[in-house]
Amino acid sequence: MPALQLRGDGWLGEILGRPVFRLDGPIDVATITEELSAHVRSQARAFYFAKIDCARVDAVRALGRAGFFVADVNVTFERASRAGAASQAAPAVEVSECTGADDERVLRIAKTAFRYTRFHLDPLIGKDAADEIKRAWVASYIAKTRGDRLFVARTGGRAVGFLAALRATHEGRTKSTIDLVAVDSDFQRRNVGRALVDAFAAHYRDEVDVLAVGTQIANVPSIRLYERLGFTLARSEYVLHLHARDGRPEA
Repeated sequence: MPALQLRGDGWLGEILGRPVFRLDGPIDVATITEELSAHVRSQARAFYFAKIDCARVDAVRALGRAGFFVADVNVTFERASRAGAASQAAPAVEVSECTGADDERVLRIAKTAFRYTRFHLDPLIGKDAADEIKRAWVASYIAKTRGDRLFVARTGGRAVGFLAALRATHEGRTKSTIDLVAVDSDFQRRNVGRALVDAFAAHYRDEVDVLAVGTQIANVPSIRLYERLGFTLARSEYVLHLHARDGRPEA
């Protein structure tokens, strides 16, 4: 089995102010603890993360011995792009692509609307840093350096939510994925999220084979929404974090 594979994440590292590494590739549970510990010892301060299929409890245990902890369980839902029809549940909500007039409102929503992300759930990442990650994430869509489309929901001409979409081809299938979605706290439970997902599904209906979305197992309202809109569970994975300081895992 290949040796330890760590991939640097410069974008996230710049926001957190420390080196960030993602654990990639297969995990050899017999050697991973020793290999990771050696890497951690070389870091004055760093952040590591890994995403592991929920069936790989052996790998989760091995990473735990190296100092990782479970920060989140991510669940991915999928549906055929042409399955179902738009619910038209929120006629007062208009959805179209983001324009320059929306930027300020969309960035404010991104910085204030999230509670369940792995960064917000991690007790060793402050709320301000977690909020800034999401704001910067959406800023990259506005700058057109990430993703395919940024949809904005408006009521009375005012941006009240957004949906960021990725598009890719994998194993011969074209897929569009909801990368990020959020609704202004003052407009939640008003079918804004449903309108955004409907617009996303309508836009990609004839362009891709599969629609997908990932969310946190703790985010029960989102899971219920996706299930109502015809998405079904496709996979689940543990998301693990490790914070290193002075060459050892932070407690």
